[in-house]
Amino acid sequence: MRDCAVSPDDYVTLLAAREAGALSTRVRALISAIGLTDAAQVEDLLDAMEQWRYSSDPWLRVWGVKFGLDGGLEAGATEAPYACDHTFSGTLTWEPDALVGAVEAVIRRGWRVGTHAYGDRAVRVLLDVYERVLERNPGLPAGTLVMEHGGLSGPEQRARAVDLGVPVTIQQPLLHDTAEVETGFWGPERVAALFPARGWLDQGALVAAGSDFPVGQFGAMRSVWGMTTRQTVIGVQGPEHAITYDEAVALHTTCAARLLGEHHLRGSLTPGRLADLTIWDQDPAHCPRSTLRDLNPTHTLVGGLLVTPA
Repeated sequence: MRDCAVSPDDYVTLLAAREAGALSTRVRALISAIGLTDAAQVEDLLDAMEQWRYSSDPWLRVWGVKFGLDGGLEAGATEAPYACDHTFSGTLTWEPDALVGAVEAVIRRGWRVGTHAYGDRAVRVLLDVYERVLERNPGLPAGTLVMEHGGLSGPEQRARAVDLGVPVTIQQPLLHDTAEVETGFWGPERVAALFPARGWLDQGALVAAGSDFPVGQFGAMRSVWGMTTRQTVIGVQGPEHAITYDEAVALHTTCAARLLGEHHLRGSLTPGRLADLTIWDQDPAHCPRSTLRDLNPTHTLVGGLLVTPA
């Protein structure tokens, strides 16, 4: 699990759970900088994170820092005004110059960065920020800077992200559950354009998929089902952005492991990798789509140990 909103206090709780043997999944935590407004505050957060820098625990470790650039579901920063209010185009929560300084503070300490950008204006601004950081800090390891959501990324923005080497995470269950609300805010055309998985893959991006739980419903096959059907609570949205079952599974496994920088350890059932696997009572690749939506594994093994029996 790559958890993108972990407070320092939450991480202490996760450490306690690990120590007590109560952690039943591997966690890669992004310590949240959401609500911070300048690099000095981020430096204080990084000071608090210093104690976790050298952990090599294969179950639990800090992946990096999470920033939020726009107001998300209710106030995602868009280029065009909202359908429900032509005077409103969402909210940016950082000034670009300040965010450049904050991101650089993180990478100087050797951590990685994931930044929430939901609307197309936020995506544009974030790519501007990341481009400046990359120019000023040549030689950053691949995957250091990640875009979370990239909700309304158009073809030019996707191409730019690929050229910069910026991976993206997308969350189909978030679209499924919020499509009706988002249509009221943005209108049907923009809702249909959210999370364009087909375009990202065709343009050569590194994409990983997840749920955005607790906003989107948790469940790997619910996400796979949504990516293959583009089904939402108000019907199919943007069918041209659908991908195949095999592609959708890869976004949750091999591609996710690559984004984490752990593809040599996880993501496929091959010799030399960690024995993390799920067992199903039917083949997800061949069951009816209506069954796939709610299909859950009967058993989960992590490191070869049974952690969730039927």
